[in-house]
Amino acid sequence: MKTMIIVPTILAVIAVLGVLPVTFASSSSTFNGSFSGTFTITSGTSTTITGHASGPYEHLGKTTILAKVTITGASECGGFTATEEDTFTAANGDHIFATAIDIACPTSSPNIIHITASTTITGGTGRFVHASGSFTTQVSAATASPTATTGTSSGTSTGTITY
Repeated sequence: MKTMIIVPTILAVIAVLGVLPVTFASSSSTFNGSFSGTFTITSGTSTTITGHASGPYEHLGKTTILAKVTITGASECGGFTATEEDTFTAANGDHIFATAIDIACPTSSPNIIHITASTTITGGTGRFVHASGSFTTQVSAATASPTATTGTSSGTSTGTITY
């Protein structure tokens, strides 16, 4: 009689334990979006650029992006390479933090550069506190003249996020 009670109990415990990892697993999905905004070159000596942009991103809704870019050298295409620290702020105030390596190349249009940013998600706040993933952003940035310290940019990101 005890065997008839113990076997179903053990099977029930195994079934529950087998479901728990699925119940608490993080979701991995696409992280796509687009933005437009402005940037200001804040220092000629360290060549640090800060930018502010907004646009819709999946999982974030209307998003505000703050980027701090530091030029690190010349690129093979005649432009520059840079490192970037990004903060994406979701419509509800949650944040995603990311770092990027940028390759900026001049285009045939004067004062316009094309930037490819390879980005790694490093964490966040709220529901994104343990976020990870990666995405690539294609950016077009323009200034009014070669000596201008302000400009506009727009871009599109595609990749994945886990949180």
